[in-house]
Amino acid sequence: MNDVELRAQLASLTARMQAIEEQAAIRDVMRRYVRGLDRHDVALESSAFWPDAQINYGFYSGERDAFVAWGNATHEANYVRHQHHLTSQTIDIDGDTAHVESYVIYLLRSRDETATRIGGARYIDRMERRDGEWRIAVREFLPDILIEANSLFAGPFAEAMLPPSGEGTWDETDLSYVRPLERRAGPPGGQDRTLVNNL
Repeated sequence: MNDVELRAQLASLTARMQAIEEQAAIRDVMRRYVRGLDRHDVALESSAFWPDAQINYGFYSGERDAFVAWGNATHEANYVRHQHHLTSQTIDIDGDTAHVESYVIYLLRSRDETATRIGGARYIDRMERRDGEWRIAVREFLPDILIEANSLFAGPFAEAMLPPSGEGTWDETDLSYVRPLERRAGPPGGQDRTLVNNL
C-alpha cells in the first residue's frame, strides 16, 4: 500500500469513527431524556434540549423549561409510576444538524392503581450541534398506539418482587442513583421464594 492509499484509508477510517461517535452522542441525548423523564430529574431531562428548543405534543407547544415542568406535573398528577423505552432509531446527520426518529414504548401505572396504559409513539427530533454538543432543537411527538388494561402491580406480586427498599422514587433516593450499589445483608436466597415461584 503506497502513501496515497494509506492516507485515503486513514481518512475513511477517521470519517467512519467520527460518524460512530456522533451517533453515540445523539443516542446519549435520548437516553438522558427518558431517564430524566422517568426519574423526574429536571436537570437531566433538561440537558437533552437546548434552552430555546420548541417541543410539541399534540396541541401543547412550549420551550424547554415550560415543557419539562408541564410533563412532570402531568405525569405526577395522573400516574404513580411510568417507564419510557426507546427502541428502533434512525439518525441522519447533515453537518451540525441531525434528523432523528426514535420509537418509544411507554407504560403508565395509574395513580389509583386500577389500570396500566401502554402506548407506542415516535419522537421526531431535529438535533443541533452547538459548540461540539448535540441537543434537541425541535421535537414533534407522534402517538400511534394506546391501550389500557387492569393493573396487576399489587398484593402478592408487589410483596414478593420489590426489594427491601420498596418501590422506586422520583428523586435521588432511587436505587439507580446509589453509588456503589451495596450487597444486601444476609445470604442470597435466604428468603422463601415459594410465593415468587407461584406468581
